[in-house]
Amino acid sequence: ADLYWKKKIEEIQAKRDHCKKKSKRWKWLDAKMKKMIRKRAHQLKDYQHWLSKQIVENTKANTLIIGDLAVKEMAKKKKGTGNARKTKAQKTLNHSVQNTGFMSRFAEFLTYKAERLGKRVIRIGEEKTTKACCKCGKLSKRTIYERFITCDCGNQIDRDLNSAVNIMVKFLKLKEFGEYEFLSHQPSMNEELFLQMWDGFLRHTVKPATKVGANS
Repeated sequence: ADLYWKKKIEEIQAKRDHCKKKSKRWKWLDAKMKKMIRKRAHQLKDYQHWLSKQIVENTKANTLIIGDLAVKEMAKKKKGTGNARKTKAQKTLNHSVQNTGFMSRFAEFLTYKAERLGKRVIRIGEEKTTKACCKCGKLSKRTIYERFITCDCGNQIDRDLNSAVNIMVKFLKLKEFGEYEFLSHQPSMNEELFLQMWDGFLRHTVKPATKVGANS
């Protein structure tokens, strides 16, 4: 739905930008574009309510672990561009900040819906969870365009899955050092056991990469 609206909004914006600013047609296209933006926002909000409800009600877990998105810090980075012409990287960053805002709202929906059912949501800092390989821990700089990670250790994994594994490992380390005493009564899982289970899962679900130049 977001991609559908993104295309429609960009089409209207392109037409508006070719008109004389504040002209009758410019104002009409501007109003139409803003209406589309509001409609997209309402649809996304409704979907987030539905999805967070499904997650909370259909999981057996009493504790949900999610990333702490630190939206305010990203928003600060967005500021200070002045009147300079936006580069492609700046536009992508702004879009990333917007998406992070949507995800922050989703986390809030998830949290209060979980609390209604007596469940708990724990937010873990996402620092270096994208840069670090979830298998060997090697740190590598990655652009926001890289959606798939290939590490020297042989690990090949989706960027978001890699971050999710690292977030879970960070949580387990904090728990091991007594950060979450209220979870002491729950079944224990340490970092080593979790990574063993995750590695086994990947072996059964991820297909080996096709070698370049191999005969079909």
